Amino acid sequence: MSEGKTLVKNTIVISFGTFLSRITGLAREVLISSLFGATWITDAFLIAYTIPNLLRRLFAEGALSTSIVPVFSPYFVGDKDRRNPQDFVASVFTGFSIVVGLICLLGILLAPWIIKVVAIGFRNDLTKVLVVTDFTRIMFPFLLLISWSAFAMGILNTVNVFSWSSLAPVFFNLGTIFALLFLRPYVSFYALAWGVVLGGLWQFIFQLPPLYRKGFRLQIKLDFFRDEGFRQVVGLMLPVTFSLAVSQLNTLVDRIIASLCEEVAVSALYFADRLMELPLGVFGIALSTAILPSLSQKACQDNLEEWKGVLWQGIRWILFIMVPVSIFLLVFSSQTVSVVYQRGVFGGLTTRMTASALFFYALGLTFFSLAHLFTRAFYSLKDSKTPVRVGVMAVALNIVLDLVLVRYLSFNGLALATSLAAVFNFVALWVLMQKKYCRLNLPFQARHWYQKVIVQGVLLAVFCMVLVNAFRQSAERFHLTSFVLLVVFVALFYLLLGFFLKVGEHRLVLSLWQELRGRFRK
Repeated sequence: MSEGKTLVKNTIVISFGTFLSRITGLAREVLISSLFGATWITDAFLIAYTIPNLLRRLFAEGALSTSIVPVFSPYFVGDKDRRNPQDFVASVFTGFSIVVGLICLLGILLAPWIIKVVAIGFRNDLTKVLVVTDFTRIMFPFLLLISWSAFAMGILNTVNVFSWSSLAPVFFNLGTIFALLFLRPYVSFYALAWGVVLGGLWQFIFQLPPLYRKGFRLQIKLDFFRDEGFRQVVGLMLPVTFSLAVSQLNTLVDRIIASLCEEVAVSALYFADRLMELPLGVFGIALSTAILPSLSQKACQDNLEEWKGVLWQGIRWILFIMVPVSIFLLVFSSQTVSVVYQRGVFGGLTTRMTASALFFYALGLTFFSLAHLFTRAFYSLKDSKTPVRVGVMAVALNIVLDLVLVRYLSFNGLALATSLAAVFNFVALWVLMQKKYCRLNLPFQARHWYQKVIVQGVLLAVFCMVLVNAFRQSAERFHLTSFVLLVVFVALFYLLLGFFLKVGEHRLVLSLWQELRGRFRK
């Protein structure tokens, strides 16, 4: 099987779980928007959720799950000097349970002071301050639950069990939906916060059966700090945590400034960002995750030419998928927001605000994906410092652009600033890759392909601009059936363009489809 085909298949496996997670997450957001709309309650919930969610990405799903795999892998390659894998599991589980548990306790105790920093726009309203504080205290234990979930994910991925961990976030969304549907009559809008806790618990419990079947137990080991593996995980987490903290600072700054704009600005930016993260997570981040092992293998073999070939394959697929998605969201932002969110108390004004934010986010979608890819490329070369430095500069630029653009575009300026920071992030990583490691000269045989993709994108943009006139009905009257037909029509046109221009990707997609169909027949 060709390496390109393997890459696509691995990406599809990860994308499937991510897609289900994003879809159920989207259902959760639709339920929230229909029950509470874009009001001060949702603003309060999102601001309160900022800190636990930020710490989750730092300690759990980002740094912890990423750092466990390279440290735990040698336990299964015949290194007899290593201790029993169960000792590693017990040490890491105990150590991080204690550390994260203390952080949760401090967060609950210091919630009033945290809110004074985060919710600047709410300071003059005592009711809002109290609600945000209650939300924060309820949701802080979620950090411990999601850390346990990320720990289980790292262990399962090391032993080549990917399906359970990729589906686990679905159960987080289901837990939140359950709370909104069945707990809301008893706890009112606090069901938003309790749903986060319940979802974190479900996500963790879902991964326990495969973990136990592999022979691992979540035991307590009091001398965990003496375990070499635990110390290595902590050492690897530090630079990754700092890098993730830098990237998450963008979200924190945006929400603080947005709280000073219109009343529903925080919610409009949040709902628009969630829509953009659907294609980004389903393909952009999934491809970056799938390509990392191959890049790392080529780097370990000092095979720079093949390493560059794999990287170019990743760039090629990102452009092939993300360019048309970006064009679609730019042209049909209003229709997309309308069909997804507009129901219940989510009215026309909120739809227009969210759609305008989505438009500016979509400008940077392709660059977000490319930046993720190049960050993994640096990691494969065992260089985590360069992405951190670039990330710090990108955040500084984002903050400056926030303060400048918000004066002219209100909250839309925050979305545009985020996209421009993504462009800078990618360009800086590209330039530093060329200076530090290798020249990324475009392969001669691929130059015609990129020219064809540019032509394909331009023709698609023209087609969408013509087609949008047929959907000029008001956003309030745009329905799901029309939207599905629109997506299918645009996708078919894009694929036909690729066929006539002989782009080539359709052949690989057709081959994978035939292989999948054959397996279903068997």
